[in-house]
Formats: sequence, structure tokens, C-alpha cells
Amino acid sequence: MNEGRAAEIVAAVGLTKRFGDTVALDDVSFAVEGPGLCAVLGPNGAGKTTLLDILLGLAEPTRGTFRLFGDAPRPYPRRRVGVVMQKEAQIERVTAREYAELFSAIYGVRGGEARILARARLEHRARTAVTRLSGGEAARLFIATAVVHDPALVFLDEPTAHLDPENKRLVGEMLREIAEERTLLMTTHDLREADALADRLLFLVGGRVRASGTKAELARAVPEAERRGLPVEDAFFHFCAIEIHEGQATRRGAAT
Repeated sequence: MNEGRAAEIVAAVGLTKRFGDTVALDDVSFAVEGPGLCAVLGPNGAGKTTLLDILLGLAEPTRGTFRLFGDAPRPYPRRRVGVVMQKEAQIERVTAREYAELFSAIYGVRGGEARILARARLEHRARTAVTRLSGGEAARLFIATAVVHDPALVFLDEPTAHLDPENKRLVGEMLREIAEERTLLMTTHDLREADALADRLLFLVGGRVRASGTKAELARAVPEAERRGLPVEDAFFHFCAIEIHEGQATRRGAAT
């Protein structure tokens, strides 16, 4: 992360999203500076994907507002934003090269297909159908495609879910490289991955923000007696009122 260049990239003020009687997001407020990688951490059902949908302009909040690059997103700044969804489109019989060519054309980037394949380390798999790529190869292709137009901000919804440790490592290296020059907001429920990759953290549980800040700030706030050695894990359990009992995570104060 480049020191001395921090600026507000994403900010939310009182974001609330209801689906009938279900509250998916409850008065969510936070700010993320960049460049760097911010991990949005929370269990399944925490509201992470709903939050991304709103920040991407794909859903309207029930209440509250958000800013991108310091301004209300009207019109939405599509050219400055990249996105990797949990389930990216995989068109039958389209090769990795054809996929890269398609999105280079959509973004209007001359020669973008070569940049995508090189960044994804897939030159040797250019003629392979996207549907036949391994999970790690496909993840790298989707990420490289999302940044081919040099966006300042990239949203990623659990980009390493279901990957094996070696492919998580390769994708993680790619994300750290990209985060040197732009801001990444990545949802995940993998505390160890966040510990390895993130500069900033946002803890989201039950649709509410439990804490946000730099990894170092949140780790320092954990009392010595609660530390077990992994800073992000310690901070998450502390701020989210979660304890470990006989290897199981439980809410603080719950019966064991």
C-alpha cells in the first residue's frame, strides 16, 4: 500500500436494507481509504453480498446513502469500478482468449486480451474453454478481466471461495499486487485469508458493523488475555463478541 496517498474511496452512512420483515443490513456506516485491500468479514448470511449489491448500484437501500470517490454515485461511475461476482458468467465453448477478447471489447481496451491472459498467467491455456479451467485458473481470469480497464476501485465477492490452499495463495498474490495501485473491497469469511491479504477490515455480523479500521488498529485493541496469535481472528472474536469453547465459536455469554 502506498503511504501518503490515502483518500476516501468508499463510504456508507446508515445503510439499511429490508426484505419484508428480514433486515439484511441495519444502519451500516463505514469509510474505506485507498489504495489497499479492505476485507469485509462475516459468516454466511451476515449481509456481505447485499452490501456489495448496493455499493455496485444493483440494489437500492431501504434507507441510508453511500459515496464513491467522495461523491454520490449519480450517475454511477462504471468506468472507475471493476467487479468479480461469486458466480461469473461462463459461456459454453468460449475459450479463455475469446473471453478476454470479449471483455476487452466491452471495456474498449485495445490489446486487452493479452494483458488479461498475462496477468492471469494463462497464456498457455488461451485455447482452453473457460468451463474447463480449474477453479484457480478461472478465478485469476475473472480478476484479470475485472481490472483490464484500470479501475480505481474493485469489488470482489468471495473470489477464493472453494479454492484449495495453493490456488488461494496464487490468487492472493495477484490481489496484493493489484491492491498496490487501487482499492479492493473483498468479502470473505476466511479469517486467515484476511490476515494474509488485508490492509483494512470491516466486521459485519447480523447485518450490523461490529468494527472497522486498519488491521493494525483493530489488532492492537484486543486485550492481551484474548490474543491467540492470529491478529484478524483475535480481533474478529473480540469485536463480534465471539468466543471459542472446545473448538467451537459461540456468542459471548451464551450457554456452553
